[in-house]
Amino acid sequence: MQGGRTDGGRVARRRFLRFAGAAVAGSVAGCVNDSPEGAGGVTTTRETATTTDEETRPRTTPARETTPTDDDPSLRTAYRSRQRYRSPGESLDAMEDPDAWRVRRGSMRPDPGHAFVGTKSAKLVGDGGGHAVVERSLPQRDLSDADVSVALRTTTPASVAFFVQLLDADGNAAEQQLRSITWDAPDVGWFRTCPGTYVADDGFDRSAVTRLRLRLNNASDRRVVAWVDDVRVHPKPDTGYVIFSWDDGKRSYYRNAASVHDEYGFPAVLTQPPHPDDAGSKLFMSVDQLRERRDAGDEIVAHGSVQRPFARVSESTLDGILRRNKRWLVDNGFEGADFVVYPGNNYDATALDVVGRYHHMGGMNQAGSVNTTGVHGFDPLVLPRTIGHDLTIAERLVDRVAAHRNAGILNFHDFASENTMSVADYRALLEHVDRTSGVEVITFSDLWGLRTGGP
Repeated sequence: MQGGRTDGGRVARRRFLRFAGAAVAGSVAGCVNDSPEGAGGVTTTRETATTTDEETRPRTTPARETTPTDDDPSLRTAYRSRQRYRSPGESLDAMEDPDAWRVRRGSMRPDPGHAFVGTKSAKLVGDGGGHAVVERSLPQRDLSDADVSVALRTTTPASVAFFVQLLDADGNAAEQQLRSITWDAPDVGWFRTCPGTYVADDGFDRSAVTRLRLRLNNASDRRVVAWVDDVRVHPKPDTGYVIFSWDDGKRSYYRNAASVHDEYGFPAVLTQPPHPDDAGSKLFMSVDQLRERRDAGDEIVAHGSVQRPFARVSESTLDGILRRNKRWLVDNGFEGADFVVYPGNNYDATALDVVGRYHHMGGMNQAGSVNTTGVHGFDPLVLPRTIGHDLTIAERLVDRVAAHRNAGILNFHDFASENTMSVADYRALLEHVDRTSGVEVITFSDLWGLRTGGP
């Protein structure tokens, strides 16, 4: 990439990406007080306490909460993205033959009561703070141009990270890591994860993979549980991708970062203000400013407020919030209305169902360190992202998505916030992207085009 592109050069590049289907990326974000990385690769980013396996949290509606009446069916999605794109790519193991797997740590047993596909899944358990690790042999396979995804379900989300390891005949490995799971209930059901590659041995031969290992990392001193199913492979894109995702529609981006994006020709993803009526007030961009950024190549998407987290309000209230916010985007001509950022990285099974009525892509399993995704195999409403609070971590993300042809969503809020790096570091980050080969900056629409257009 070359710095100092003209607007015309950027628009031409993005037009090519959209019509060729050759771009990808995605970002969704929540507004939280972020904590540092915890044990076992898990990063806690929620504002709320962790629930136990048995706890459930009632869905209540605050007394002050009101929702609009707008039953316009045109606001609904034409299809449910999670159902349509639940099993992309090619099946590698449907977990129907437990004897193919060797238990290295913890325990595993077939569970016919929980199946994503077929008749059973594999239940992994790590007791007393221990991990659960299973592996199987594979006929030697060339995965130079492929990522691996897994259908995953867990009742201990805040206590685990999930790793997919590929090993060659010499024992060298590459490890895909989902470093944080941030839903707000013990069990939201199945979701697909296609973790980005976090680390790879120098001698690892991706063209000669002979073993597959699944690892449930336990970051607690308690029992952790997960079910795995429907392991699949997906083609890698030709390059890596980064998304710059700015929550809340703050003027901070407009005043301090927009001009740098224009200088380098990099788009950003911006959300509407958490309360759309706040647009144009002291802290938030006006509609005209948001349109100006849209015309410059940025994408404006839906958001919510941490005062009304998606997993804590009633189903009807959440439905009203999503309808109201999408209506505001549509009425103001913002084409990113099919994408949404979850406030506080907060969701549960009901929220996923309601969100799917109005949006095709969104989410966040947010981590404080590098937390990336493959571009063809992620769950459309459970995307991962990385907090943009530290320049070194952000540059490491850029380097890794370039090296492994994955996608990384970097999340920012306000340069005055602790969860966002300084203005000077942000410029340095864009400079780093600009001089790094093998990486493109894209928007949610680009990512969605690749996710839906790929095998």
